[in-house]
Formats: sequence, structure tokens, C-alpha cells
Amino acid sequence: PAGPVWAIFDSEAVQREKWDLSPPSTDPEYFFSADTLEELARKIKNNPYQKVDMPEENLASTVKRFNQIVEFGYDPDFEQPNPRFKFNAPPYYAAWATPVIHDTYAGLRINMKCQVVDMNGEVIEGLYCGGESAGGCSQHGQGRCTTQGYIAGGNLTKEKAWS
Repeated sequence: PAGPVWAIFDSEAVQREKWDLSPPSTDPEYFFSADTLEELARKIKNNPYQKVDMPEENLASTVKRFNQIVEFGYDPDFEQPNPRFKFNAPPYYAAWATPVIHDTYAGLRINMKCQVVDMNGEVIEGLYCGGESAGGCSQHGQGRCTTQGYIAGGNLTKEKAWS
């Protein structure tokens, strides 16, 4: 209920990462720019997706702190070394973002051979599972689906045929 999250970046980040900011890569409902941080903060605050009132001065003070952390060479808030790029080249950009959970912990329990196991951890003979149907949490499912399908298929070929 408190969202969204706004990804904030400057023109140097756009150039460095070679981002294409033209439509359809961006949508004006979810993405906008401004020449000052104060103007960008107003646009965020007035966006219909912004559910929490954000004092406009918060953005400028956060960017100032971030730039000090870059100068210091260590981020004490997140305990990360070597933050690299200051945030100081207008125009500034805001991109609407929300966290997404691709998979959940629901699904069948499997072992390292992708064999389905029962509640006691015993293999259910002839039953294999992988990818979206297997329990676990992953950011992206395609790699897991492909890998577990390969593992399951390789192990299935070693089993005796059912009669």
C-alpha cells in the first residue's frame, strides 16, 4: 500500500549505460525527467501512483548524502565498499518501479536429481519435477526450468521403463 519505488538517476548514468529513454522504452505515466531535483521531487509527489506523501526536500537531501558517500568511498548504511558514481548531472530522471516476486515457495519438493520426494524425504519413483512446479524462490524462472529439465531428463533416462 505504500509504493511505488522510484529509481532515480542522472544523465551521466543514461550515457554510461547507453539507455534508450525514448518511447516505447519509457512511458510518461511511469517515467519522467526534470532539470532540478526539486522539480523531479514535485513530479514524483504529484504522480497518481505515489501513495505516500514525500516531502520534496527529501530527494535533494538523499542525493547530497549519496554524493558524500561516494566521496568517502564507503557506504556505511548498506556496508558496501566503493560506491562509484556521483549523482549530479541534470537532467534527472525518475522511473516507477515495483518489486516483483516471480516464483513462490509453493510447489513439489525435489532432491538434487529433481526427483519428487514425499513428506518423509523418500523418492516417489518415476516422478520428476523442475522449474515453476518445484518449490523454491527465484528471481527468474527460465534458467531454473532449463537446468532442472536437463537434470530430470538425464536421470529419467537411467530408470527402468515402466511396464
